[in-house]
Amino acid sequence: MIKLAAFDLDDTLAKIGKGISHADLSILGEIEKEGVQVAVVSGKPAFYLCGFMRQVEIENPILIGENGGVIEFGVDVPPARFYTLDYSEEARLAIEKFKREFSKAIPSLWYQPNHIGLTPFPAKPEEFDIIQSIVDRNSQLLEYVDVYRHVDSFDITPKGINKYKGLEKLTEILGITREETVAVGNGVNDYPMFDFAGLSIGINIPDKTRAKHNVASSYGALSYLINLIRAERLN
Repeated sequence: MIKLAAFDLDDTLAKIGKGISHADLSILGEIEKEGVQVAVVSGKPAFYLCGFMRQVEIENPILIGENGGVIEFGVDVPPARFYTLDYSEEARLAIEKFKREFSKAIPSLWYQPNHIGLTPFPAKPEEFDIIQSIVDRNSQLLEYVDVYRHVDSFDITPKGINKYKGLEKLTEILGITREETVAVGNGVNDYPMFDFAGLSIGINIPDKTRAKHNVASSYGALSYLINLIRAERLN
C-alpha cells in the first residue's frame, strides 16, 4: 500500500519559476486526504521549498532539499524536525575548490544559498561552457562529488548524497518501506529516487526505461497516482 508520494519540483509539480496549477493542487490535496504522506524532493534548498509549499494546501509536507541532503518536516521556520545527511571532508573541500575556480572565472556568478552542496546559475550560454570546462579540468574531484547539469544551473553534491539516499533516510524516519513509496520526477537527478521507490513515475524523462510508468504531464502523473491509491484502498 502506498504511504509516501515523493515529487520533484521543477518541471514536475510546477514549471520552473511558476506555481502549481489549480487542477494539480486539487489532486495533491486528495492524495494527502487518502492518508498518503506528501514529500517534495528537489535540488532547491529546503528553505526555498518551505516558502513555496507554504502556499500549497497540504497539511504536513515533508521537504527534502539539495538533492536529498537536507530533510525538513513542515513549513515552519525553524522546522519542526531537521536532518542533514553525512558527507565526507573530501567532498567539502572539493566543493570549496569548485566554488573558488568558478568565482575566479565568473566573478558575477550567482549561487543558490545551499546548506551542503554548490549550485551556480550561469547567466549566459558561454558561462555554462566555462563551468563545464572547469569541471572537466578537475575530473579527479569527481571521486568525491557528483555533478548534475540542468537547463538553468549546475548541482554539485557530495558523493553518496542524492535523492535515493534522501528517500532512504526519510522512509527510515517514517518507519515505512521502499515498496510503500512512489517517486515522481522529470530529470536525470530523479533517477536515483526512481531506483529506490517501489513505483516510479516519469514525466517526459530522457530515458523512459528508468521509470516504471511514464506520462506526458504533471496532471497525468497525479491523476494516475490518485486513481492507483483509491483502487488500493478499495481492495
